[in-house]
Amino acid sequence: MWTRSYRDIRAIDTKTPIVGPGTAVYSHDWMYNFMRNARDTGTLPAVAVWHQLDTNTGWQTIQANVNDFRAIETSLGLPHRPISINEYGSPRQVDQPSVAVHYMAAFERAGVHDAERAYWYEAGTMNGLLHNDRPTASYWAYKWYGDQSGNIVRTVPQPWLDGVASYDASRKQVNVVFGGDSGENKVRINGVGVLGSRVSVTLSRTNNTGRFTNQTAPVTLSTQTYTVAADGSITVPVSGMDAVMAYQLLVTPATGAPSWQQTYEAENATVVNANRLSSATASNGGYVGQIDNAADMRDQSFVDFLVKVPTARAYTMTVKYANATGAPATHGLAYNGSAWTTLTYPPTNSGWGHPTGTVSTTLNLRAGYNMIRLAKGAPHFTGGIGYAELDNITLQ
Repeated sequence: MWTRSYRDIRAIDTKTPIVGPGTAVYSHDWMYNFMRNARDTGTLPAVAVWHQLDTNTGWQTIQANVNDFRAIETSLGLPHRPISINEYGSPRQVDQPSVAVHYMAAFERAGVHDAERAYWYEAGTMNGLLHNDRPTASYWAYKWYGDQSGNIVRTVPQPWLDGVASYDASRKQVNVVFGGDSGENKVRINGVGVLGSRVSVTLSRTNNTGRFTNQTAPVTLSTQTYTVAADGSITVPVSGMDAVMAYQLLVTPATGAPSWQQTYEAENATVVNANRLSSATASNGGYVGQIDNAADMRDQSFVDFLVKVPTARAYTMTVKYANATGAPATHGLAYNGSAWTTLTYPPTNSGWGHPTGTVSTTLNLRAGYNMIRLAKGAPHFTGGIGYAELDNITLQ
């Protein structure tokens, strides 16, 4: 059926990516046979898709399943493709904030490209994250995760306690979202000496009240100043934990926090019809290149940055880029549904893959989240000229 369907689609559409197989459970034997047949018939999926819905071990088997799939690809001589978990969380799990955190941590650790919370319950509630259009307890676990910026950093899971953490060097902030255990626990954070000898730590939690009770805001448990140990670590005790709740530790310098600015890496943004590439001279070691196409809508190339700013005002956006064409190149710039303007990239002398150029412009952003698009071609934009690679954008 897969082979026949794939060929029928390709007969009328040669470009749109086809993803699959979308199985309800992961099975080694089934997946091996599927991928071997897809290889032999020229019908390989662009993205590998399956569900993680097991009631008892949904997040606990993610790493093993990803490892197994990668081994299958290697054994069949296939390049590794993105993995999408397009349903996760059993019906009984989705009301529990700490279970969401377990999934977040497992997806990040395994390198899953994207994952979608399963839809079991009332329409219009984001499957229990909202009730009467207002947040529930689980919402705040996702909000903390969505607020993470900079880079995801390594976390070491304990038998039940787990979490996901980020470090943003430009904002000088560590954001740890964790949960899954009860009683008395401690969270050790290494490497915080980069924030100074003393740091401010705010500990917050969600409730465990399910999807029919609103929680207007997280509960702040404490805000304390810690002296960073000689080895660059702090250890934060967390008392009276509830295994269903989620928790956040937000760590910032005790004094001398920088004026607000934030850098967003292009390789961490949403990249459409372009490629994430590596370079030792790019910030964070990565950039987006081959932003090349502007004609057919299925080929249009653009990068979407989801940014969050503290207040509504004019911000300076500085784009770090490379343009080795020897002539000016342009991208279309639009944000929050605005009209298109043109951003011009003068040529750089450092060559492709070495983003040394910067160009700045002013954006009037609203408080909270904003979407910024840089495009060679996109809907309602006829296309830029020349070529440019994107390293990052900085707002301040």
